[in-house]
Amino acid sequence: MRTKLLTVLLISFFTGLFTAQTLVKPADFKISSLGTFLKSKGYEVLEQDETYIKIANKDKATLFLDVDAGKKFINLNVNILITKGVAKDKINALINEINQLAMIKAEYIESQNSINFKYYFWITNGFTNETLEDAVLEFFLYQGDAYGIDKEKIFDYQ
Repeated sequence: MRTKLLTVLLISFFTGLFTAQTLVKPADFKISSLGTFLKSKGYEVLEQDETYIKIANKDKATLFLDVDAGKKFINLNVNILITKGVAKDKINALINEINQLAMIKAEYIESQNSINFKYYFWITNGFTNETLEDAVLEFFLYQGDAYGIDKEKIFDYQ
């Protein structure tokens, strides 16, 4: 009985050792490490510098990850163009519907004729790459949900 229990405990220990998530502290965070991690998870890195990274998923949807100068948060965001000539009340109605979604928030950027989707991923007390990967995946899913809400074809998909 003791041998079986010891064997189970050893297996559990080694399994946890190889699958444990590592805490990334803000002081240790580097955008280059994030780019390498996201590449290993199947994302394509389109642009990268010390303050941001632009990635694409397998469906070629893009996303910017901007790092706050104080390393307090990572801003996941994307601007989606709006078809020219759409009335402001229709844009506001769409934004109100999108903002009912749990994760992303939308705002109209009149100077660019676009809607900005954003989500702040807080890193102040540290994070794991896996939780950030989950946030990126969820952002892409909610972005797709926002497109589904656009019944009047306000977004310019060209």
